[in-house]
Amino acid sequence: MTTTTYTDTHDRHDIETERHADGCRDGRVDVQTDVFTSEHDDARTDAGAYIVVLANHKGGVTKTTTTANLGVLLAEAGRRVLIVDCDPQANLSEAFGWTDELPGERLEDLLSHPEAAACYTPPVALQPDIGTELTWRERLRIIAATDALADVAADLPALAGEGYAHRLGEVLEPLRGRFDLILLDTPPGRGNLSGMAVLAADGLLIPALAADLDVRGAGKLYDLVESEVPDLRVLGVLIAASERRWRVTRDATERISADAMRVLPVSVPRAVRVASAPRFRAPTAVLEPDSMVTHAYRQVAQLLLAEVQR
Repeated sequence: MTTTTYTDTHDRHDIETERHADGCRDGRVDVQTDVFTSEHDDARTDAGAYIVVLANHKGGVTKTTTTANLGVLLAEAGRRVLIVDCDPQANLSEAFGWTDELPGERLEDLLSHPEAAACYTPPVALQPDIGTELTWRERLRIIAATDALADVAADLPALAGEGYAHRLGEVLEPLRGRFDLILLDTPPGRGNLSGMAVLAADGLLIPALAADLDVRGAGKLYDLVESEVPDLRVLGVLIAASERRWRVTRDATERISADAMRVLPVSVPRAVRVASAPRFRAPTAVLEPDSMVTHAYRQVAQLLLAEVQR
């Protein structure tokens, strides 16, 4: 048995592990792979997890909120779900209480050392004191991030060479067989992290607000994917934080449809309390399971399941 220590480029975490005869490691990297199971026979166990990237060139369009709530509701529906924070702002991580002070590996550690992912078990997304009565909580896992992710992403071209754009895919590949769906929350813009997430994904969901700039951002991403990543399946545009009765929502839907972009038949209503959910370390779907927002996201989750099973 030999001891291997990987030191991250940003000196935040060391992944101290012991290599066994089967090539697996234990220590700070958890080798348990059967601690949670899917409740559905139609889970994609043979093909591995279906990876959905939530992206929009525009910021502030509910990508993180949508990722968090869909993760909860897909787990509630019996699926094994992994949510991944690909944004150095780490808003998804903070939404589940994953602050910098908590121990454990982060996405930046795995990007620096993708070989460690083979024996890494992502932790339960909800903190130990949150939702203890929820029967599905073990099925929702997270790969959190910190602001150090920005430095690692900037260094990846030099660290990994020409193949750096596929580094996130390398990290996720050994995890695919243990999940039914993987959701990637991305930063705005077209940086390294957004690009890696798009290349790692099977499908694209574009959250957008019912505003001109957000619709334009969705359209630019839609066009970019069709021209540069034709194999990526565009699942559609999700209009969020709006009301169907608002004229601006109807106009936005019509503009998107006129540009031959698919708009999901469900829009997520605006609710002030959604913005305050992170202070309680859980998304709205956990805090208010019967709210209109949760009901809308539950419909989106069912639409997503129908799409990935096609």
